[in-house]
Amino acid sequence: MQLAHFRIDNPFVQAPMAGITDAPFRTISRRFHDGLIFTEMISAEALCRNNSRTMIFARMEKEHHPVAFQIVGNKVERMVTAAKMAEGMGADILDINAACPEPIILKTGSGGTLLKDPDKLADMVSQISGSIDIPVSVKLRLGYYKDESIMLARRLEEAGASFLTFHGRTVAQKFSGDSDWDALKSVVGEAGIPILANGGGLTEEKAVDLLHHTGAEGVLLGRGLRGRPDLIGTSFSLFRTGKFERMSKELLLSTIMDHARLETEYYGKDSGIKRMRKHAVWYMKAAGFPLPHREVYQLRALDELGTLLTTALAPL
Repeated sequence: MQLAHFRIDNPFVQAPMAGITDAPFRTISRRFHDGLIFTEMISAEALCRNNSRTMIFARMEKEHHPVAFQIVGNKVERMVTAAKMAEGMGADILDINAACPEPIILKTGSGGTLLKDPDKLADMVSQISGSIDIPVSVKLRLGYYKDESIMLARRLEEAGASFLTFHGRTVAQKFSGDSDWDALKSVVGEAGIPILANGGGLTEEKAVDLLHHTGAEGVLLGRGLRGRPDLIGTSFSLFRTGKFERMSKELLLSTIMDHARLETEYYGKDSGIKRMRKHAVWYMKAAGFPLPHREVYQLRALDELGTLLTTALAPL
């Protein structure tokens, strides 16, 4: 996979997901693959203000690279400032979010709302790409209400984007209906810069199918990563060899506990374990070992989590 000057063997990419792909998750995921990963979605405004919580979310460790730093916002001048900050923090790629369909983001004029004003989005890309030395990419959807992906791809290429990630739904669709892989294939064929395809690659098999169907440079995997920091690696294994292996029970247990320890180190004992609850549920559900939600959401300490996990895995 060739993205700007980066040559990356693994064509499967770890998507930016708010509240999920934070620094601890990225550290854990690096145990399973060496492909491109994104930070979670970072507020440009909060970054410019040096918000303490945001600076933790934005933290990049040495082992995270290559890493794309995603920012979200609607004020061009603040996005430029945030992009410069991200470059100074060590980001390898600067990514602009023009895809998020969440109401809390849309009402600020950010995320997917930017697709209503292609001129503004193109100007944002142009100003950011002219202000930093690292490649600039954009994560977007097919359009806001309808498919305008080819027009958007051409506009953003002209503005200076090095590559684009298209999700195969419109903003208005959110996550309803199926991701339109044929539309993704069309924009891949028309674009003059690399395209990453996104939407529907929830399993290894689907991820490989999406890559083959669209002919994209790579595939961005999002929701399938919940509880699956290994998904990028197993998808690559399936693509390369035709087979893959899931985590053993022993590796699953140690991975969850190491992830939990990192969360407490970054966010403190109380906040860290609270943040880890949803991850524990996702890990075990993805592995086929569901946990009792009531007990999980009462967890207060790492040893309690360890006991719960060991009990759940013991008879299996």
